[in-house]
Amino acid sequence: MQFEADYYDGISPRAKRVLVTIEADRFLFTVSMSNTDGTQTNKPLDFLISDCHVQARLGSGKRLIDLPDDSRLETDFKELESCLPTKPANTFWQFVHYAETHKSIILIAFIGIALASWLLLQHGVPAIAKYAALATPVSVEKDLGKQTLDALDNEKLGYFEATKLPVAKQEEIQATLEAMCAKTGTCPAYLLNFRKSPEIGANAFALPGGYMVITDELIALAKNNDEIVAVLAHELGHVKGRHALRQTLQGTVAGLIIIAITGDVSAIASGLPALMMNMSYTRELETEADNYALQSLNAACIPAKSFATLLMRLEASHGGGDKSMPEMLSSHPDTKARTVPFLQSRSHCT
Repeated sequence: MQFEADYYDGISPRAKRVLVTIEADRFLFTVSMSNTDGTQTNKPLDFLISDCHVQARLGSGKRLIDLPDDSRLETDFKELESCLPTKPANTFWQFVHYAETHKSIILIAFIGIALASWLLLQHGVPAIAKYAALATPVSVEKDLGKQTLDALDNEKLGYFEATKLPVAKQEEIQATLEAMCAKTGTCPAYLLNFRKSPEIGANAFALPGGYMVITDELIALAKNNDEIVAVLAHELGHVKGRHALRQTLQGTVAGLIIIAITGDVSAIASGLPALMMNMSYTRELETEADNYALQSLNAACIPAKSFATLLMRLEASHGGGDKSMPEMLSSHPDTKARTVPFLQSRSHCT
């Protein structure tokens, strides 16, 4: 049996066309060699097939045969396998070749990879982020929150300005929040920060490490301190559950997975401040924070409807606007559904 092949001697990048004969478990062929005097000499080459490495088939590509002297043959001969000495069948490589030459198997594999990637991002990454957040030292989380707040305060980003809220009003809000925490006994450690922000408008959110931010615009929107504290109770729910850290870790892990799949680093190259400002919590985390707020308001004898009324007013203030939606409105479930438990709650306070 004979077949044509390109011969590479392992020294020159140029290929030489040769006719290979398979005879008595050997590869036999002749190569034209250049002599120093410019003449050509035909050099016969003889290799035991058992000493050669015939690489596995890869789709419709050329077959590669590595020879023992580090030279190589490349051929388009499709029937090479049938001409070689019989070897024990390698089931794995037989399956690989079968799979890569059948479009239906390739399609099934693609769908399987896409489904596995979706399941990993949808369920695996949140679980990883949850346990990673629990394992993260509080000091590390506080450092992350402080650095994020410092970045948001940077004038170049333009997110925050110094608060214009009178000191007396700030102290009044702080005292009301502290009074609620004293009654509930469940508040996590926190640091409340007041900021003015024409960029993001009426908003309140929690950063990693217990740093909470409330804007002058949201305070102006509230009718009383009960509404302000109700919103802050919601943010305390995020602090207690370490939700900001979990979302940050989740975004980082998901980004690394996307890089691994697509190789595109630019897709997640935005900085942490931008991530925090555009972050929206999952339905689970938002509901968890709402439940904490409802329990805290009832325990502190603060009307639970205070949260609902401000939430609806906040949504109305952003209706048709071009500003980004506040954290409290930016994710599941919808606002009306979220207000129901607060509107239906009946306090047992006297």
